[in-house]
Amino acid sequence: MNAFIFSIGQKIRARRTEKGMTLADLGSLVNTSTSLISQLERGGVNPSISLLHRIASALEIRIPDLLEDEEPTSNQPYVLTTIKETKTLNTNGGVIFSLLSRFPNTEFEFLAVEYPPGSSTGIEQYTHEGMECTMILEGELEIELGDHINRLKPGDSICFRSTMPHRISNKNKKVAKAIVVNSEPFVFSTK
Repeated sequence: MNAFIFSIGQKIRARRTEKGMTLADLGSLVNTSTSLISQLERGGVNPSISLLHRIASALEIRIPDLLEDEEPTSNQPYVLTTIKETKTLNTNGGVIFSLLSRFPNTEFEFLAVEYPPGSSTGIEQYTHEGMECTMILEGELEIELGDHINRLKPGDSICFRSTMPHRISNKNKKVAKAIVVNSEPFVFSTK
């Protein structure tokens, strides 16, 4: 069992209980099964980013509230993050998010994202606050923005308002890697 995923599940359970919701209530609100919510709360499954978004919305919190833990509080003017200290989220959709920015109270989020073949950020498009900029390092990605589909190759980049419904997927047979900057922390909290 992944301790990080278990921690997310515990936070979902705590917030759901705090709001007086049953597993069935939450499952109904996010359009998924009670069984999946139960497995998620026990740390037995990795959620997709779109499912995390729906759960956070239903619980009236932000995704970072589910993911945050203690961040560096050094008075140094910089924070070095070694590979061993990199916080990583492996989603049910297969996408792997690695947090590269760990400076306390950072107002943006800097991520390395890996999309295995056939992976996506979820079945549905989702939205969040701020701006999002993505640059493709390896492979190819399909970025859906509303009804428009953008196909990006290495060296291509795209910036868009994150309030526009979007979904990212790798429909190819090769791993795709990208660098993503969210102007407001969305996947991980840095505050």
